[in-house]
Amino acid sequence: MEMTSGLAAAKRRVIHNAAISRFSALGFAGTSMADIADEAAMSRPALYQYFRNKGDIFVSAFVHLFEDQVERALLVLNEPGPVAEQLNGFLQRYEGDLWQRMATTMHSDEILSAKNADIVAAIDSVVMQLWDGMATYLARVAVGRSRAVVARRAAWIELLKFSPKGFKFDQPSVEVYRRRLSALAQSVAADIAAS
Repeated sequence: MEMTSGLAAAKRRVIHNAAISRFSALGFAGTSMADIADEAAMSRPALYQYFRNKGDIFVSAFVHLFEDQVERALLVLNEPGPVAEQLNGFLQRYEGDLWQRMATTMHSDEILSAKNADIVAAIDSVVMQLWDGMATYLARVAVGRSRAVVARRAAWIELLKFSPKGFKFDQPSVEVYRRRLSALAQSVAADIAAS
């Protein structure tokens, strides 16, 4: 039973990767179940054993993408090194890698607008884990329970959470966006060191 479950999970990962590849190349509207099946090297009927329809695959694939990015970002916070490097790695794995993925497809606007209530709720839940992990990290590197320390940690989370949205305002290149993320990491790390 466990092996079957593991095989099913592995097959779903293959389908997720195939779906993201096809949605990125063709857009949501231009991608068919047959396209995803071809990319996953399986038959269309086999695809239906794992997912009900294209929308179901879309939700599952992009939630999985966010879960993976969140996991990678949080792992960086546990690597040895200075706070600035850890914060930069966190921002690069989560924000930078997602921006790079979206910037390399001409269908990013369509993909982002194809979100429905199911995907928004699922991604919000995953992103909440990201910021809970960051709160835990900040409590570890900026120890204290005073109101001032707690308020500073909340302010750093706001900066890390919302600044990257503004960094995208002018649709920068991936390189420029990543450089902005690094500057943010350096700024927050300097403020942590000064506190």
